[in-house]
Amino acid sequence: MLEASARLLHDRLTSLTTRVMEIRGLVMIDPNGLPLVSTLYSQALEESLAGFGAAAVGQMERAQHDFEMGPMYLMHIAGRDRQLFVTPLTPEVSLLAIAEAGATASTVTLHLLGLCREILSVLQAPEGDEGS
Repeated sequence: MLEASARLLHDRLTSLTTRVMEIRGLVMIDPNGLPLVSTLYSQALEESLAGFGAAAVGQMERAQHDFEMGPMYLMHIAGRDRQLFVTPLTPEVSLLAIAEAGATASTVTLHLLGLCREILSVLQAPEGDEGS
């Protein structure tokens, strides 16, 4: 990923976590479970989430095929203290979000899907034209 694109993506992720306080952190990952861009400041947490996210995306693909669910948009896991959201964007990139336990899942989902459109526009922009 180009450095300019990575900076732009980091800015977009940070903007969402600033505007939607219930979203505590965002991480973009590759299919191997490696963090690409993150708003978290903990390498251990980034790596743990990235590994989990890659496994979750694999399970989403399995569900899509085994249960004839059609395109998969999001996996949501709710726990007592936090919620996790996993969104596959392209075969090479997925987005993970950590949200507060009390966050409304539908609100977080709407914000994440809007962010996904922004991310895709950056990822699909011709080199040197990352959009603003």
